[in-house]
Amino acid sequence: MELDIRNLTKTFGSTAALHGVDLKVASGELLALLGPSGSGKTTLLRCVAGLEIPSGGQILFGGEDASLKSVQERQIGFVFQHYALFKHLTIADNISYGLRVRPRRSRPSAAVIRDKVEELLSLIQLPGYGGRYPSQLSGGQRQRVALARALAVEPRVLLLDEPFGALDAKVRKELRLWLREFHDRTGHTTLFVTHDQEEALDLADRVVVMSEGRIEQEGSPEDIYDRPATPFVFDFIGESVRLDIRVDKGRPFVGQQEVSIPKLPPLLFDGPAKLYVRPEHVAFRRDGEGLWATVVSLHRSGSSRRIGFRADGTDVVIEALTPADREPPRIGDRAALEIRAAGLFSG
Repeated sequence: MELDIRNLTKTFGSTAALHGVDLKVASGELLALLGPSGSGKTTLLRCVAGLEIPSGGQILFGGEDASLKSVQERQIGFVFQHYALFKHLTIADNISYGLRVRPRRSRPSAAVIRDKVEELLSLIQLPGYGGRYPSQLSGGQRQRVALARALAVEPRVLLLDEPFGALDAKVRKELRLWLREFHDRTGHTTLFVTHDQEEALDLADRVVVMSEGRIEQEGSPEDIYDRPATPFVFDFIGESVRLDIRVDKGRPFVGQQEVSIPKLPPLLFDGPAKLYVRPEHVAFRRDGEGLWATVVSLHRSGSSRRIGFRADGTDVVIEALTPADREPPRIGDRAALEIRAAGLFSG
């Protein structure tokens, strides 16, 4: 089912939560809405579900305007962060709840419901768990049951709102892998809300980065990480440090030092600019050309070592990642930094 969001706006009193959002989600696509708290991603998801009424714009399901349809008419599957399972019902009854409360004329028979529950328990890798209660399952298992309950009603679109937010890091990582494989098997059109960039980059076919009710950038995980389109995206995605620099005759300078950066497009302006640099794009050597700096910090980070440099002419610390088994420099040593890639924005 293709989803088409056109010029969507939403205000709460005098506060605008969404500013004319345009977004298309292809049938069978897994799309992540990523952004900090207050960016509008959950409001957008709730508008798609029908849980919030937009102030303006359209939401189309397969070309059909769903803006005035109820939650039930939209046939949405919704999975929340905190499972929302009924504690007094068995796992089988939780999964089948949406089918059992349908009007009699559209309610499947008891045998069909029973077969559907068994099919879904197998799909979420919990066969034989139908007679248990939520309190007898782990957090990861309960979240899979919540997903099965959403799928039982055969939704046209599946919406996931921070579904792993209440789980510990190890379980979250396991469930991310499972959800990606699950999606590839079932092929549901899925919108996934998260503030966790690693989650979004791991899971999604496409990532939409939101800020203050607007879309900052959308693209593949590779596009979002390797080619951030705005300072906000560069600052929000991955690790980076910002250097306030100046451009003179199309050449970037940090203090009095000119910086050479491969693959940087021609600079067609002069004046102040912001240079964003990631640790994995910084190398150093004891002599030769580069941005001269002084070692100010050394830290072990797993199999790597983080080395902090303060470049001449700035107070900003630029970090470089090196293998932990490489002989590190000492605090106070001088080195020439090679910046292999960076983002540069005027202003």
